[in-house]
Amino acid sequence: MKGLIQTTLIMAALIIAGIVTSIIISSNLNSRLAAAHERGFEEGLAQGYRLGFQRGSEAGYQEGSQVGYQKANWIDYHTSDGVGFYFAYNPTYAELLEILAEAKKGSAQEIHDYATANGLRVAYVRCQIARTAAEGMVYIYQLVAFETVDKGLIIIEPWSHREVKLEVGKSYSELNGFPTRLYDDTITKVTIIW
Repeated sequence: MKGLIQTTLIMAALIIAGIVTSIIISSNLNSRLAAAHERGFEEGLAQGYRLGFQRGSEAGYQEGSQVGYQKANWIDYHTSDGVGFYFAYNPTYAELLEILAEAKKGSAQEIHDYATANGLRVAYVRCQIARTAAEGMVYIYQLVAFETVDKGLIIIEPWSHREVKLEVGKSYSELNGFPTRLYDDTITKVTIIW
């Protein structure tokens, strides 16, 4: 009988120790889970805030630029010293495609002037190639560039309205999938003028 009582007491002690251990582990696990949940919530909130702020800033900048440009109604404003200014904005990629569809294919100057007349900020791109020229002369491709809000810098070939890539030391034709030229069209220098 004494052995049965001892066995029962040992089993009861083990059961109590198991319950206490289970409560401690469960409590520790619950507190860690709550802390991880809180950290995840805070990180998600911070990331959402940053992303929302960035997208809101981009959208606000574009909308504000467009509203300001429309309010200007294409009239140059002049300061007291007679210097004029106007509003130009960076387009979205979709706006860029619309302007290019409206513009006639032609020279870089014509595309530049058309985009500027429609309020877009546009750059002239001068792409010098290695083709040998008369002394003091260089061969260049004249292109235009737009800093789009959603897709970054886009360089356009005016005579085809095709988006092109430029990389010094590489062949212009090979970079852009054009037929191979009979002359050396390796890009030696790129200049972008805003």
